[in-house]
Amino acid sequence: MKRYRAPKAKPGQIKVQWGKLPDDNPDLCFAWGDGIPHPDVCLLQNALAGKHYSLIDKKWDIGLLEELERRGYDITTLKISISKKEIQQVSSVEPL
Repeated sequence: MKRYRAPKAKPGQIKVQWGKLPDDNPDLCFAWGDGIPHPDVCLLQNALAGKHYSLIDKKWDIGLLEELERRGYDITTLKISISKKEIQQVSSVEPL
């Protein structure tokens, strides 16, 4: 039996992978480090798991995760890690 743990993200990083929170069943877990605003995590979660309303078909479309499972992919192997870009300091004096 595989032991799942909650993912841990470094500062400036969002991590998504199958894991287990304390007193919960294994599921897709989202972790974010210092410097990551919560709405950015919600954006990624909605892109992966959210259902979207189709104005053309007038019905709810399934989310990306559900579509991947339908196509035969094992969601428990999904791992995503993304880091914020480093912001370079702009010098007030330009070289000649």
